[in-house]
Amino acid sequence: MALVGVFAPPEAQVAVLGAFVSILGGLFLAYMGQEAERERRRVEQLERLTVPLTLAPEHDLFEQYLAVCQALTELASQDDPILKEFAGLKLASLAEQVRGLAGGVIEFSATETWRTVYEKLLKSADLREYRSVAWVRAKGYWQDQPGRQSMAANFEAAHRGVLIERVVILRDDLWPKNDLLPTDEIRPWIEEQHNHGLWVALVRESDLESESGVLADVGLYGDRAVGIQDLDERARTVRFTLSFDRQTVRLARDRWDRLYLFATPYRTLLDRSEGGR
Repeated sequence: MALVGVFAPPEAQVAVLGAFVSILGGLFLAYMGQEAERERRRVEQLERLTVPLTLAPEHDLFEQYLAVCQALTELASQDDPILKEFAGLKLASLAEQVRGLAGGVIEFSATETWRTVYEKLLKSADLREYRSVAWVRAKGYWQDQPGRQSMAANFEAAHRGVLIERVVILRDDLWPKNDLLPTDEIRPWIEEQHNHGLWVALVRESDLESESGVLADVGLYGDRAVGIQDLDERARTVRFTLSFDRQTVRLARDRWDRLYLFATPYRTLLDRSEGGR
């Protein structure tokens, strides 16, 4: 700039000055961009640090977090690219499951282990009412050993003072149109619940053909959670989904109220049957 100022004409001086200002502006913008990138990295590091700090008071979760971190560190030391590729796929699936848990949803597939959490909820000291919908599509519905054990948990909760209401949806072959009471294939199972203090009501599946969303096996644990059970044709569990999401619970309660409009209390059916003798 000194040489240009001494030897160059004014036009060249102006051009060089413009170029110099442009260079300075570019350097300044580049510095600002680098500073923004450094700030972004600092924020990311702080966010990563908050994860263990947030989990630290939750001892059970923190122990699992440390175990996962240790396992991932060991996985990073593996050399086989195929192992790492499929490990990434498995971890993506695991991450999706954890995101579901973070949203308050637990899913059990092709297993009866869901009954453990089901019975734990029934035994909760703060549970005051339990409403369920039993969609009976097989005469052996909930009458195998796991089902009998869960029914025993129902009876225990009822004797403890929990209000248990159950709507039983029956096919026409289990509750014929012209019969006051269900057939002997399913009636003992219903009467056992009635005799243990459960408030049981019945509805025929054919009466619900025009109603959408009510044909399902559902359990409502007060305002706390809702469980949805999917069964195969032999009344075996295909999937059980337990949700603690408030909106899901509210929607399930609305469906329950709608379904109950079609149901007849079993006590009323017994009275009609005895009065007709």
